[in-house]
Amino acid sequence: MTRNCGAIIFSALSVALAAAPAHSFQTEASEPGPFSTVEFRFAADAALVFAAADYGGSTLADLDLRFEWEGISDNGWRWGAELGLQAQKDSPREGFADRAAPAAGARRSLATGRYTGGVRETRDSAFAASRANLFLRTGWGELRAGLTPGAAAVETVPMPTGSAYVRLDGGPLAPPYGAAIRTANLASALGPSLVYTTPRIVGLSASASFTPETSYCGIDVCGDPGNAGGLPSARLDSVFEAALSFDHTFNTAGRVRLGANIARAEPVSPLFPDNYVAYGLQARWSREGWHAGVSALWADNAVSDGEYAAVMTALRYDFGDWSVGAEWAQAEDDYLGEAQSAAQFTISRLIGNEFSVAFGLHDIDTDLPPSPALPIELNSRKGFGAFFEVAFSR
Repeated sequence: MTRNCGAIIFSALSVALAAAPAHSFQTEASEPGPFSTVEFRFAADAALVFAAADYGGSTLADLDLRFEWEGISDNGWRWGAELGLQAQKDSPREGFADRAAPAAGARRSLATGRYTGGVRETRDSAFAASRANLFLRTGWGELRAGLTPGAAAVETVPMPTGSAYVRLDGGPLAPPYGAAIRTANLASALGPSLVYTTPRIVGLSASASFTPETSYCGIDVCGDPGNAGGLPSARLDSVFEAALSFDHTFNTAGRVRLGANIARAEPVSPLFPDNYVAYGLQARWSREGWHAGVSALWADNAVSDGEYAAVMTALRYDFGDWSVGAEWAQAEDDYLGEAQSAAQFTISRLIGNEFSVAFGLHDIDTDLPPSPALPIELNSRKGFGAFFEVAFSR
């Protein structure tokens, strides 16, 4: 009954958002003041996913609302504030941390948030702020302060996946025991951070950020999920990130996008004796409906011989309102003793300017750390599943 009620409420919200008369407002100042023009923008993304797999079925939902106020001064500078709110019904997990694997000893990966030997998360719905920051845009670039993605996320090149929400690589929604692979460099989580981004010149843009501590816990990104069940804290202090991206459309070769980033931080828990360092790379090519991309992340987990390495590739072809896509991803976490590989195939269709539907099939293989208390056949997990997604974006 709870699941049905949640689906009904979520559907009602989507209908209300679709019926909204406008999502951008602009007013001219009629009296002397600091701003000649004031703008207010509203955006909404929502999805409802029905999933079925070897480990059971589920109904998942996500609602993301973003509000932005901006005042333009006489010299052209843009001062503003951004607020994002997110509500989600997902497989039980805290942030990106998946349920505990069958292993002795409590460990948590700094690269992904996955853990072994801890208390199993049972909460399947959550509400949190996804952004809350102030910004200044000038001819010299953009400066943001507050809850906001760090430099690595700002310059990351998005992959051409067929589904907006159910993805092998860190998708916002995950069916039970779904893929838990991450190539995004999210050391700074959501901050609070100070982020500077240069203007894009000759296709190049750069960003740098500093996060004093990752104390805020959102839904998909959780900088400090706590240490329940003896798990070490995943909090990082003094997080520095730097990133560079390239975006250019060539006459014959098509559009090429490249990204590179690095993060360095100091773990709070004494169980991580070294500084945390992570590197990310992305590349994407698009031409005449074809899109191909590859993304990779390497992190040291702040311990010797505890490296995390992940790679993801995606291919998509768009024809009219239809798209077909394929994804493959693989990750290995030496600190957790865990490895996972996954493949996914999708077909999707745009409906108007704001709705889309997608159907997908995925196959996921996971090798878990051995446990003397469990039979050897439980040290691996294989699952095949399908999903149907209805998404809204405005």
